[in-house]
Amino acid sequence: MTIDTDTLDAIASAYVVGMPSIRGRRVRRLLMREWALFDHVLRVTTDDGSVALLALGDDGAAAACRTDGRGASVTLEAWASLQGARVSTSFDLSKDSLPVLGWTLEHPGLARLGGALMIHAADVPANEHGPVTALLRRLGQ
Repeated sequence: MTIDTDTLDAIASAYVVGMPSIRGRRVRRLLMREWALFDHVLRVTTDDGSVALLALGDDGAAAACRTDGRGASVTLEAWASLQGARVSTSFDLSKDSLPVLGWTLEHPGLARLGGALMIHAADVPANEHGPVTALLRRLGQ
């Protein structure tokens, strides 16, 4: 099921906070237009500590955006499939329930974004944990 428009708007709006106002509005509008058909949009951190967004489709499609809104353009990376990606899951050993702390997604196509992408479980809404975990497991197979 595609992402709810209000959810996508909230994620995109939070992503552009701190960008120059006109460019931030344009980045937000671009994300709303281009990623409306994806199922999940997640805040991620790149290897170099930059914040980016990752869009995932239940069919394995993916897209990513990393910008600070200061350049003359923004590039949205897109893949029909990230199958074969390496997905690592981190668990909290200090709790008996062994909750997921986050995931690291590695794939050669992510190099232009700054390498591996870290998805922090705290940034994923509770109702999305199950579907996101299942999707990431499928990508890693």
